[in-house]
Amino acid sequence: MPASRKTQEFVEKELPYKILIYLYENSRAPLKKLGREFNISYHTVAEVLRKYEEKYGVTYTLELDETKLGFSAGVIITVKFSKMPDVEMLRARLQKDIYVQNAYLGSGDFDLIMYLVGLNAHEFGVWQYKWRIDFGEYKPTIFSVNLIHFNMGFFPLRSELIAESNILSESEKKVLLLLNENSRMKLKEIVKRSRLSQMRVIYIIKKLTKMGIIKGYRALVQQPDKKLVVAYSGTFTYIKEHSRILLNYLKEMVKEDFHEQVNDYSIMYDTSGFCDIFWMCAFTDGIAAAKRGPEILYELWKEENPKITKTVLTSLLVGKWPFHLETYKQQIKDIKNIESGSY
Repeated sequence: MPASRKTQEFVEKELPYKILIYLYENSRAPLKKLGREFNISYHTVAEVLRKYEEKYGVTYTLELDETKLGFSAGVIITVKFSKMPDVEMLRARLQKDIYVQNAYLGSGDFDLIMYLVGLNAHEFGVWQYKWRIDFGEYKPTIFSVNLIHFNMGFFPLRSELIAESNILSESEKKVLLLLNENSRMKLKEIVKRSRLSQMRVIYIIKKLTKMGIIKGYRALVQQPDKKLVVAYSGTFTYIKEHSRILLNYLKEMVKEDFHEQVNDYSIMYDTSGFCDIFWMCAFTDGIAAAKRGPEILYELWKEENPKITKTVLTSLLVGKWPFHLETYKQQIKDIKNIESGSY
C-alpha cells in the first residue's frame, strides 16, 4: 500500500533531521530502532541516510576525552598574520604537526584557528616559540585560550595523536583507531581489521567507554547546506548578576524557534585566556549571521559590555569540521544547575 501523504511529508522533511540527531547522539545506534519509533521501514530510513551521507558529507567519529588518553587538555589558538603565507605550505606544515587536531583558515579578526592537544605548559611554550620562528617572516600575532567548560559540541582528535597515547595497550589502540576512523563500523569489521576476537573487541569498547575515554559515538557533517561559517570570541565585564544573564542566554538557545534553525551553533566553550567564550557557527547567509550572531550576542549580554571578534572561516586545513545537530541537553542541564544554585 502506498505511503500516506502525511508519511511522505515526514520522510521528506523531518526524517533526515531526526536521523542525524539520532546518530549524533549515538552513531552506533541501530536504524531499525529509529524506524520502529516512527513506524517507518528500516529500508526507508537507510535510504534517506544514504542520500544525506552523500549530500552533507556525513562522517562518523568519536568524541574523546584527551586528558583520559593521557594528554593535556586542548587549547584554541588564533593567529593574525601581517602577510598571509602560502595556503598549501601552511596546510602541509600543520598536517605534519600531530598536536594540531583541527585547523581552519579564515578572514576577519584572525586568519587561522587551531585546536591543539597534548602539550603541557612548558611544551606549549617551546611549540609556540618554534612556530613564531618558522613563520616569522609573516609576522604572526598569536593568542591562546584554555577550554574550561563545554556547552556544546566538540573538536575531534586525529588518529596520529591517539596512536601516541601511553595509557592504551596496543589492542586498545587498534580498536580506538578503527572507531575514530568510523564510529559506525560494524563489529565484525572491527574484529577482522584488528585481528582480535569478538569478545576482546566488545570488552575493549565497554572498557574505554566506562573509563570515559570514549565520551560519545558521533556523526558530523562536513558539507553543511549553511554556507557561511563564522567563529566568534567574546569577552565580558562580569557583574554580580552574571548568572541571571547567562540563564537568559541559555534559555534563548533552547527556545524551539531557535532550535529549529538546525543548527547554527556547533561549538560553544567557556574559556580562560584572551576571551571568555568561543563559538563556531554555520549560517545560511549574512542576514542569518547578523540576526543570530553578534546581534543576538550583543543584545543578550549588553549589561556586561560584550566585545566580540569575528572571522569567516573559508577552508579546512587539518582535521574535520565540527558541524552537527545538537539536542541542547547540556544547555538544559546548565539551566537546571543555575536555577538550583549549583552552577
